Amino acid sequence: MRILPRGRRKESLVLFLSTCSVLGFIKLNSVIDGYPHTSINLAGENKAVLLNKNYTAIVIQNSTKRMKTSVNVTSQSTTSKALLQLVTKSLHSETLKTTMLTPGSTEFTLNFSVSASLQYGHFRPQKGFLTIAIPSVKRERYNYIHKTIDSLLANSSPKDKETVTIVIMFSDDDTEWNNERALNVSETYDEYIQSGHIQVITLPPQQYPDFNIMPTTYNDSVERLKWRSKQNIHYAFLFKYCHNISDFYMHLEDDVVAAKNYIQDIRKYKRIFMNNWFLIRFSNMGFIGIFFKSSNLLTISDFFLLFYAVQPCDFLMNIIAKIKLQEKEIRYRPSLFQHHGIISSLKNKKQLIVDRYFKGSKITRRKKYYNLNPPAEVDTTMVVYEEYTADKAYLINDKYFWAVSPQKGQTYTVVLKEQQTLKALVIVGAYPTKKTDYIQNGEVQISSSQHCSDWIKLGELTKGSFDSAKVKNPDIPVLLRNITCIQIEVTKSQNEWAIISELALKREE
Repeated sequence: MRILPRGRRKESLVLFLSTCSVLGFIKLNSVIDGYPHTSINLAGENKAVLLNKNYTAIVIQNSTKRMKTSVNVTSQSTTSKALLQLVTKSLHSETLKTTMLTPGSTEFTLNFSVSASLQYGHFRPQKGFLTIAIPSVKRERYNYIHKTIDSLLANSSPKDKETVTIVIMFSDDDTEWNNERALNVSETYDEYIQSGHIQVITLPPQQYPDFNIMPTTYNDSVERLKWRSKQNIHYAFLFKYCHNISDFYMHLEDDVVAAKNYIQDIRKYKRIFMNNWFLIRFSNMGFIGIFFKSSNLLTISDFFLLFYAVQPCDFLMNIIAKIKLQEKEIRYRPSLFQHHGIISSLKNKKQLIVDRYFKGSKITRRKKYYNLNPPAEVDTTMVVYEEYTADKAYLINDKYFWAVSPQKGQTYTVVLKEQQTLKALVIVGAYPTKKTDYIQNGEVQISSSQHCSDWIKLGELTKGSFDSAKVKNPDIPVLLRNITCIQIEVTKSQNEWAIISELALKREE
């Protein structure tokens, strides 16, 4: 076994990991020391193992001849790319298994199979220009994938679609959900499935390591460590799957919208046809719009699998860009993709940030709470203006309920699917762009009756708004127990129009 000398061929992954703290790119010494034995196993005749606490040696074992041979990674003919290709050589490989050994956990095996993963769609006979990959997992009561697909399709031309493949991967732990969503997408977009423009894949069931006993980084909770580690594994799977479909690869999330003619804008960006880059960002948001050459996908996939539990995905991407000698970030302006989702796939996490550099229509977050309210039926007896229906104030979005001149006795009613005990009830009237539109005289009522009767008054609206926490009534916590219905009743007619922008039914975590 030959030990890799320091200071030569910085593009080598092995050299970078052994000297990264000296170069100052990342502080991984303690992290790497915590993961001293890591292996990559390739099913088939050859077995490649990356071993050694300092990541300074490579052993390649031929299982047929039972021989061990050394690889001189410092030779002019062996780059990090060539080295990792020894591990991942396959073209749409049918059974590639990658094994990761980490201290304090059981062996983790990523099962990769194209035939088992591909649910709907097919590979085109010719390599395309671009693969757009979209991973998707379950979010609590919200699903943004259709809006994302619709936007990608609406903002690209028929000619674009001939050379672009969209790969949608459903990778939730709930395999039934994965299969249902895959079927739904295939039925909705059958024309594009048949043409090869869209492929729908699912992640085979995985045996993940025990995240509860793995070392944590960044003071993350076990829940967050589990979430981000699985995300890295899923991304690594997607990289492998897409590595030979097109010349270029772009990674999106399942809650984005695209700018008009985004494919043409990418094609016109001459930088992508040069050699002096590894990563280009076509968005200002995290892992959205990340653009690579497909020839690098296997390298990136293996890197993600090596450190899936050590760093979040965006940190890993910054590190490997340094490995590949891209010192400066390359970011296209204006951004071609906008993040619009609010509910994250990580439980109790909201993502309200948007890309202010987006080329298309701007999204302005104007609400305060964006609360995930319990399931309910929402209705009103007020006259509704156009599409500003009653549910807009109850659901998570940037829209609102807008009524025409509310009259005395008219109501806005929420009927809960199940009884709820609330920590607080908040109602927000008006809207930042329409500050004078609110219910001028009204009261808030609740009921614990199955038929929404026996209403109890909680308090009155103040400029269209209400917050139970500010009501000077010691009985409020008791009144908010086991409620089934909430109602806002207009107590005096008005000529002005009225807006309810938001209701927040806050429950105990």
